[in-house]
Amino acid sequence: MRITFSLRSIFIVLALITLAGCATSPQERKAEAQMHRAAVLNAQLGIDYMNTGNLKLADEKLKRALDQDPDSVLVRNAYALLMQRLGKNDAAEENFRKALDLKPDDGDVRNNFGVFLCEQGKYGQAQKQFKSAWSNPLYNTPEFAYANAGICALNEHNDTLAKQRFHQALEKRPGFAPALYQLAKLAASKGQYQKADAYLGRITGAARYTPDILALCLKVKRTVGDMNGAADCARDLYRMFPNSPQARALLQTQ
Repeated sequence: MRITFSLRSIFIVLALITLAGCATSPQERKAEAQMHRAAVLNAQLGIDYMNTGNLKLADEKLKRALDQDPDSVLVRNAYALLMQRLGKNDAAEENFRKALDLKPDDGDVRNNFGVFLCEQGKYGQAQKQFKSAWSNPLYNTPEFAYANAGICALNEHNDTLAKQRFHQALEKRPGFAPALYQLAKLAASKGQYQKADAYLGRITGAARYTPDILALCLKVKRTVGDMNGAADCARDLYRMFPNSPQARALLQTQ
């Protein structure tokens, strides 16, 4: 929740008065720095556990990080993402907003908060967060905010805006696989398989190898009559992601 200007000014003044009355000793500053480093380490461990699906350990590490440094934007952002994964939406939103209170111009938090809001169906609010992210010249990965804005536009059934955002993502980073995949998927849904094939052909290297991309590649290649290309996509899907829903679905159709 955004604090009004006058109330926020009062808080700032009170904080300054309090700080003026008690100087921090070198030992206290050293202890604070050590706690901050410990919080960052635990946050990173929590993020790693979250990425591998071990949400219980992720929760333990991130709660410890919060205890060590509740004013860390990194920790608040990571904990918000975990709460989002766990379906604890009130806690997720609270921590996203606390992170933004600490650092309003943080593009990563704005982008992540936008994704969360879009999942809640708050599309207008989500788009404002994405725009705040990509408008920040210090945000190093605006292509993610543009691509997420495009996906959110698709959720609103606004294909025109979605395509615009995906192309803006590609302007920032040509060859950006998430944007190319979404454009290919959108083209295929409209029966424009040659166009979809062209978009997929621009995805190269390791970025090509995801279950979604390979499954779409197989469908598109078959439709345009490129059976060798279809065989390559099927082989890679089976070989690299044998337990994926996409591979299992393909096996059922054979």
